[in-house]
Amino acid sequence: MLIFHRFLEWLGKRLGTVILIPHPIAIGTCGEEIYFGLLKARREKKKLLVILPYPLSGRLHLQLHNNRALLELQTEYRSRLQDSFWYVPICWGVTLYFAFFRAISIVTIRLLGITLREQLTIPMAGQEVLWQPKGTMKNFSWDVVSAYDWTAQMEAPVDISLSESQQKQARILRRDMGLPADAWFVCLHVREGGYYSDHDSSGSRNATIANYFEAIKEITRRGGWVVRMGDASMTRLPQMERVIDYPFTAAKSAMMDLYLIKECRFYIGMLSGILDLAMLFQRPMLVVNMCSWLLAFPPKQSDLGLFKHVYSKKLKRFLSPFEWPQLAWGGHSSFSPEEEYEFHENTPEELRAVVAEYLDRPENWKHSPLQKEFNALRINGARELLCSEFNPGDNFADMLARYRLASRLESVQGALGAGFLERTQERHMNAPTQTRSLAN
Repeated sequence: MLIFHRFLEWLGKRLGTVILIPHPIAIGTCGEEIYFGLLKARREKKKLLVILPYPLSGRLHLQLHNNRALLELQTEYRSRLQDSFWYVPICWGVTLYFAFFRAISIVTIRLLGITLREQLTIPMAGQEVLWQPKGTMKNFSWDVVSAYDWTAQMEAPVDISLSESQQKQARILRRDMGLPADAWFVCLHVREGGYYSDHDSSGSRNATIANYFEAIKEITRRGGWVVRMGDASMTRLPQMERVIDYPFTAAKSAMMDLYLIKECRFYIGMLSGILDLAMLFQRPMLVVNMCSWLLAFPPKQSDLGLFKHVYSKKLKRFLSPFEWPQLAWGGHSSFSPEEEYEFHENTPEELRAVVAEYLDRPENWKHSPLQKEFNALRINGARELLCSEFNPGDNFADMLARYRLASRLESVQGALGAGFLERTQERHMNAPTQTRSLAN
């Protein structure tokens, strides 16, 4: 843990404030860290000060998400310092501090072939105490995780709203984009890879928007609207009734992204950045085309998810979801070595069916036996996984990663779609070997 991080932790204690410099590049990680910063501020009866650095250009270039609309979010735990004269100088001070070390890193790489640690060159701080008591933890302990009671913390809502000026502007933009003020709507985000130019050949993290058309129609035929989220690099949608291709409207902005996610009835997404903004606003969600059994699992008890279909080249068949937690962990893609597996997207019918399952459930709905069985298997597999090192040789990064993931594991209560689990298990039991086609 570096001196700068220790200083911010010390200063925060003196001021009764949680000081956080959230992830400056990944908007989803930034949203996740702000949410857990608010939880920390609430349980410690403190305020949260969020510091966002300014973009760097030239050789010091650092591509930031730069969604400064996050700074205007209103909550009882917001530090008044964010509205003071001193806030801009503080942001510039942080920017210059990391710019200095980015410059030093350029020199050390060129002359010595040495890259400085990301803690020095990426403007981030405060994460080390969001999920663990202190940033100098040497060992991972489930007793420490249990003491946080993450389930209770995340079940208690945190009231977060846009500022009055943001809400006023958003209502005007909502009207201009054709979304009625009294309409219920769903936010839909389908990662395509254009934003980061990572149209990966494995297909693990991306999906095809056309496969969602039947799910969209399932919503609109019930009187709802669908607002497609994302950016202008995405495939344009055809004209569809009660569907707004928001990235291509004049209303598209960082602030409007926040408004739409906060106001939607529920959010449909996948393992991609703005999913964590939906978590920040604690929205109900469907997480589909999932490529990981540990990351981004549906958080609330009423939330549902769908795994992608994974074909094992070695076994010459599709894997059952119940096999996922038993295989070698490979990070985002869940599987290692990744080249031995193929990812296949959820079918249009699967996507439509999980939307219908979500909307048709009775008030007294409970998880099915198969859903409970998988959740138990997932928890046991994750607990075993988190008992081993994630970052050998870097204790700071290892503790941070494991305590962060443990907070998600201990708090999530959602499940995979009941119909999806039944169909995939039936296929697994009836077809020892299979072709790569999901139609078989």
